[in-house]
Amino acid sequence: MKVVLYSKELGKMYETMKPWLHRDAAGAPLHEYCLADEGDIAEKIAGADVLVTRPGIVATNEVIRSDKKLRLLQQWGAGLDGINFDLCRELGVAVCNTPSRGTGNAEGVAEIALLHMLLLGRKYAFARENVLKGRVFSPRGVSLWRKKVCVVGLGNLGRTITERLAALGMTVRGVNRSTPSRDRLAEMGVAEFFPITKLREAVAGCRFVVSALALNDDTRGIFNMDFFRSMDRDAFFINVARGALVREDDLISALNDETIAGAGLDVLEAEPTRPDNPLLTHKSVTLTPHVGGNTDESLKGIFEFIQNNVDRLAKGEELLSRADR
Repeated sequence: MKVVLYSKELGKMYETMKPWLHRDAAGAPLHEYCLADEGDIAEKIAGADVLVTRPGIVATNEVIRSDKKLRLLQQWGAGLDGINFDLCRELGVAVCNTPSRGTGNAEGVAEIALLHMLLLGRKYAFARENVLKGRVFSPRGVSLWRKKVCVVGLGNLGRTITERLAALGMTVRGVNRSTPSRDRLAEMGVAEFFPITKLREAVAGCRFVVSALALNDDTRGIFNMDFFRSMDRDAFFINVARGALVREDDLISALNDETIAGAGLDVLEAEPTRPDNPLLTHKSVTLTPHVGGNTDESLKGIFEFIQNNVDRLAKGEELLSRADR
């Protein structure tokens, strides 16, 4: 089968992934992999059975229609932004995403959330300055242990985060649209649950608030000035989900007037962001360039999942993580 990896980033990663290719008894790759980007996708897509894209890279209607053989549009990651499901159903093209949990993606993002919480709580920027100045025993940090944290969104990512925070001795509040069972909440390490309609009540009294929400029409811009005003003034906001969940102008205002104590961000509203974005130089902000899910384990785990789906397609078996039903 012909599999097209569509994006410059996937092309760069392919050399690392080559040793993990599924092979036949003679050692030859089971499938043909082809690299494409925006400049040559129209040529490379011809005759492809599978198109692999990453969130943020949109396979246009023209690209999908141009390949009469295309059978599967496979997302590299859980996001499904920009996919024309109606067109895929019309053409008989299956759409699958990659579950974040168990592939290394959610696990990596949970770790980056912890990183930002620790950097902010332990005042890393000031601590580093003191090392350079020869000062010791300062600044006094904020421990995660015994603190309340609110995790907004209890899907695969949120669950992966809550488990780790509970293990650190934090009291975890969970916020979600649907209400998990008591047993499910206990498995997640969630001590207190709030529906998303009571989001502002949920964050009161929490020293940390972590966004793990999916982005959709209902959640876009949900973290706005009213939300930040409902947080405690000594609380930190962490976003490792999607940048568009946050109204950045409101976040900047909340930081400037000390409505909240700080923010840790792995995602921004526009990526790459503009050079004059005040968040880039704000003293109360820690930033990483959307690298939460970009680890050695996630690269291998996601590629393995996708290869398994390609194998299933070739054998006529049920595909995993169908998103078009």
